[in-house]
Amino acid sequence: MLLLAFVGGGILNIMPCVLPVLTLKLYSLVAQQDSGASHRKSAGVAYSAGIVASFLVLAGLVVALKFSFGSSVGWGFQFQYPGYVAALATLVFAFGLSLFGVFELPALGANQAAQASSREGMAGYFLTGVFTTLLATPCSAPFLGTGMGFAFSLPAWGIALFFAAAGLGLASPFLVIAFLPGLMRFLPRPGAWMETFKQLMGFTLMATTVWLVDVLGAQVGRDGVTGFLVFLTAVGLGGWFFGRFGGPTQPRSRQAATFVGAVILSVAVGWRFLKLDFAEAEAAASGPVDVADLSFDEHIPWQPFSNDQLAALDGHTVFVDFTADWCLTCKVNEKTVLSTDTVRQAMASRGIVPLKADWTRKDAEITTWLERYGRAGVPFYLVVPADRSKAPIPLGEVITPQSVVEALDAASS
Repeated sequence: MLLLAFVGGGILNIMPCVLPVLTLKLYSLVAQQDSGASHRKSAGVAYSAGIVASFLVLAGLVVALKFSFGSSVGWGFQFQYPGYVAALATLVFAFGLSLFGVFELPALGANQAAQASSREGMAGYFLTGVFTTLLATPCSAPFLGTGMGFAFSLPAWGIALFFAAAGLGLASPFLVIAFLPGLMRFLPRPGAWMETFKQLMGFTLMATTVWLVDVLGAQVGRDGVTGFLVFLTAVGLGGWFFGRFGGPTQPRSRQAATFVGAVILSVAVGWRFLKLDFAEAEAAASGPVDVADLSFDEHIPWQPFSNDQLAALDGHTVFVDFTADWCLTCKVNEKTVLSTDTVRQAMASRGIVPLKADWTRKDAEITTWLERYGRAGVPFYLVVPADRSKAPIPLGEVITPQSVVEALDAASS
């Protein structure tokens, strides 16, 4: 299981949440190919330390909530809090602006030669490791869900060990390249292409910002997300102000003054416009589902999940989609598998009742079901046979139309 956690962490590097950040770190190694083996190794260790330390912090939070306060938590639980999503979106947005050249940060390698052996340079690698961890969580379910589900049943030391193994796996590609100089020959040589590439990476971070704003909108509603966009505009203006009047050629005192001014502007606008309280949730359908009125003609007629709803559907085969707005894997599965004509027609022909268990916000009922089947988070899929004496059929995080139809057939037979 530890090996599964390590391998799962390694595979995360090719996921859309993580790939832009890893690519930027490889870009920095390309820019500093002549800085020496010692610097490359130090950079690899600093980046890896940032990732592992962040995973251990997450492990500590899980342990504190799970054991000290008796709360049930799952993998990715931090995305259930609007404040976390807003802070991460702001960080990603600011990082993207820096790649466009609106302002420069030492960690991005603006003065590589001077920073090659500086503390700021190593701190930049460490903080990028932290940043990578923050972005990795919602992409991790297909590779870490099973291992973390097992880990969450362990005592505190076991949770910490599994989180550390996953973090080390996430850090491993960069660490290997940093310690094996022979691999450097496979990386391109520095050149003018790097500036264009850096700016292209900025667009990937803007796309990530759009996704995070969408997640936030599902939590705080239209008014809340409008206020947040006003705040992001202020952050962008503050970044431009810092870059325009406090650039790297300016005296330290002026850099400090413009930075403080940018922060004050952002904080003032945030104080006025940010509203990160949960919006009132839409009222769930009252009473049992009228199965006869469900229409599969154009799309799957998802109904809200609850224990009472499931009990009221005794005698009907039920397909439960455990999902969340912040779960990218869930969204991919919904678009490429669950929304296909094959699955939709299979549900219609077999009289399946589709329920959606939305874990975007903290939900004790959904958490209990995930724990019951050893799952640390979403996505998760469960087919409940019409004959409740038969055991429900769980599906893996990675599904195909064929695997879903086979599960529906098994439950209906």
